Amino acid sequence: MKYRYIVLIGFVNFILMSTVFQIFRINDALPNLCIILSIPLIALLSDKHAYVYAITYGALQDVFLGKILGINLILYVLIVYLITRLEKIMFKGNFLTPVFLIALSTFIYHLGFYIFMFFLQSTIPLGLMYTKILTEMIYNSIIGLILYAIIFKRLNGYKLGDFNA
Repeated sequence: MKYRYIVLIGFVNFILMSTVFQIFRINDALPNLCIILSIPLIALLSDKHAYVYAITYGALQDVFLGKILGINLILYVLIVYLITRLEKIMFKGNFLTPVFLIALSTFIYHLGFYIFMFFLQSTIPLGLMYTKILTEMIYNSIIGLILYAIIFKRLNGYKLGDFNA
């Protein structure tokens, strides 16, 4: 896949996330499509595609929606870096791989965001964030598993978890 398509996917996802998908909040948690789509890009395409996507989406999110420039960009690139190191030792055809990686990425994102905000004197009450983080981890994992299975089937020709293929 060419990088211009990855950049276009980043733009489209940013527009959809900041407008249409605001309706789908559960417990004030919104699924993070950057994390959800970074995992299949890392595991099924290449880490370079995931870096391009994370940089595009993170920069757009920082410029248009962020209070402080660069935090989302740094966090998304850090997540892609950590997950590329971790996914090399994991089996890509298992159901638990995308669920674990997406849940871990969501937790890393929120932990990193909380740490950045703490040092920038703009703390977020951690007690209120527990339910939001847990809800978003579950929400991201469910949507991510569905997208991962669809992308896996299109790229490999057999279903996720089909070990007889």
